[in-house]
Amino acid sequence: MASCIICHLDIIEGVDSAQNCPNRHPVHTDCLKEWLPHSSNCPLCREPYSSGVLDKFKDFIKLREEEKQVTLNNELKTEELKKMEVIASKMSFLKFIESIDILINEQEYDYALSRLDLHNNGSNSIQKGQDILFLKGKINYMRGRYDLAINQLFKLVKEKYNHPEGFLFLGKAYEALGLDDKAKWAYERIK
Repeated sequence: MASCIICHLDIIEGVDSAQNCPNRHPVHTDCLKEWLPHSSNCPLCREPYSSGVLDKFKDFIKLREEEKQVTLNNELKTEELKKMEVIASKMSFLKFIESIDILINEQEYDYALSRLDLHNNGSNSIQKGQDILFLKGKINYMRGRYDLAINQLFKLVKEKYNHPEGFLFLGKAYEALGLDDKAKWAYERIK
């Protein structure tokens, strides 16, 4: 009794439907049906199956190819949606920063800080966190809270050492407190 070269189970004559490659390697018809969408060659000897055998499965192979294409299209759509969500999130954050700048210009410092605190709780981006930290430091400097400004701006420049505006406001805050040596250190790091 022959066994299927794919599933290795016996092929029962008169019960199981089977096919052979040109080198007579037996395979269950259902096993071959699952194999052909991957390759039209025998899994054992790599000899191509005859066109007569392949014709029996052409509708099934076509259906599988269409299913693969639908899956691929769905994956591409999902990927595009994720990209669009990232862009929308960035645009939303830029609008948020713009609204904070307006509040700063109107000297609505407490309100700007409260909005930054609310937004920072949901921020999972390092860049957004750094932008918020900078704005908090800048606002605290502008409202005369130099100690808080130094605290926030120093955290910022520890995370992102190449933040010129962070060093600028850090230097100004040190200078306002009469810490000229520290102000000089901060100003020297502005690039």
